[in-house]
Amino acid sequence: MNQWTKTSAVLLALGLVTTSVPHDAQAGSDVAVQQQQMTEEDATAQLASQNMMGVAWYQNSAEAKALYAQGYNSAKEALDEQIKKHKGGKKLAIALDIDETVLDNSPYQAYNTLQGASFPDGWHEWVQSAQAKPVYGAKDFLKYADEHDVEIFYVSDRSHEEDLQATIKNLKQQGLPQSDEAHVLLKKEGEHGKTERRDRIKTEYRLVQLFGDNLLDFDEPKVATLEGRETFVKQHEDDFGSRYIIFPNPMYGSWEATLYNNDYSISAEQKSELRQSSITYFDPETQQLKQGAVK
Repeated sequence: MNQWTKTSAVLLALGLVTTSVPHDAQAGSDVAVQQQQMTEEDATAQLASQNMMGVAWYQNSAEAKALYAQGYNSAKEALDEQIKKHKGGKKLAIALDIDETVLDNSPYQAYNTLQGASFPDGWHEWVQSAQAKPVYGAKDFLKYADEHDVEIFYVSDRSHEEDLQATIKNLKQQGLPQSDEAHVLLKKEGEHGKTERRDRIKTEYRLVQLFGDNLLDFDEPKVATLEGRETFVKQHEDDFGSRYIIFPNPMYGSWEATLYNNDYSISAEQKSELRQSSITYFDPETQQLKQGAVK
């Protein structure tokens, strides 16, 4: 798709431009033009553009920063309690996801929404550039944990084989403590999820806190559905704010996979339809709540 096509698809999706056909050209062809299906590339561009507001909110809202401050403030209070209660034995440890938990990758997400691209396009190049900045509050909290002799593990599903050295470089450049191969635990080829890595930490340390922007950063719900995820939250609601510290991410996550029945291989057009069908909206004409796209 050329740059003009990408830009046009994004503008169409945002409603900033419309398509039109001259009246004298419509005879015999207007139905075909109006009913012509978008290409998969155009559908992908429109799908990506739907993320514009999520990226804009994440990058520009003071509320996003406030939520990070709230999360890390709560974490510090809870960690202090663990430190006070610790009477020896296994050393205390915490485990943090990296992306949108410690490092801000929204410039990469912005690239996707502006270019009509999607993960993993450009992801490896972004990681290798090591330009991600810490999210609000992360650096101060991690320095505090380090100063109080707490072991810090960065547990991410970035590729161990491709991304380890660049990730360590990025963390070190930002002055984040314990940024080395012993503490940066990325996903190895053939590995599923983060459970194995968390379990390895638990063999040597007392793992007292988990941090993330995704439920999978804490544990895996028994069923990967909307209902299963909500059940997980209900079961662990007392852990959030103390043992589990969760952060905002409107840009991506396993919540999106549930909309697609955990099948990212479906077409962009199908994904868009499923996104719309998941929405509950108010119809002012009928005064009723309805599901799906506005008819």
